[in-house]
Amino acid sequence: MVRPTTPMSHSADCGETRCECGQLIAKVRGQGLELKCKRCKRIVVIPFSSIKGWSTVTL
Repeated sequence: MVRPTTPMSHSADCGETRCECGQLIAKVRGQGLELKCKRCKRIVVIPFSSIKGWSTVTL
């Protein structure tokens, strides 16, 4: 299981989630969750409204 951690950086302050190894997993951006494809490097934003059970996000 991968647990989000915040190593000595400011990642919690800027809405980032990182693996224990330090690899960036996701970012909270505006009205969605930003993910980057490891293969093609495209950035995909998943709107919060399309995530079942998601209510509001506060940063």
